[in-house]
Amino acid sequence: LLRVQQSIGYCPQFDALFDDLTAREHLQLYTRLRGIPWKDQERVSLTHIHTHFFTPAGTYSGGNKRKLSTAIPLLCSCVLQDEPTTGMDPKARRFLWNLILDIIKTGRSVVLTSHSMEECEALCTRLGIMVNGRFKCLGSIQDFTTIYGILKY
Repeated sequence: LLRVQQSIGYCPQFDALFDDLTAREHLQLYTRLRGIPWKDQERVSLTHIHTHFFTPAGTYSGGNKRKLSTAIPLLCSCVLQDEPTTGMDPKARRFLWNLILDIIKTGRSVVLTSHSMEECEALCTRLGIMVNGRFKCLGSIQDFTTIYGILKY
């Protein structure tokens, strides 16, 4: 169980942060809870949240709260993102898309949920469609485009 906790990082759709804790304190808390050594600050610096390391999260803008929520699972090798760009402006959304693509380039896995087919096409190599909690289709982006034509917007 400990190895699973150390390997899988989760970013919920809605930010689950403590207003009184700084970004650094959040990251230290989650690494201690998961038994992960506090050493991989390079991954966290990709989010640019390090500029707010010593500021309480309750004072952050919505975009910076989202960056911190996204930074927490970066400490793990498998990153789960639930609707990662919900509520983001276009600039912040593009920043997060690029960050997710950079994570994938390092060989780590990213699993995300999204209602945005544009987002899926930009970020995913494989796509699954669920209806009432069950997979109805699973395949590559090319499969979905060829068979269903659904990624054209």
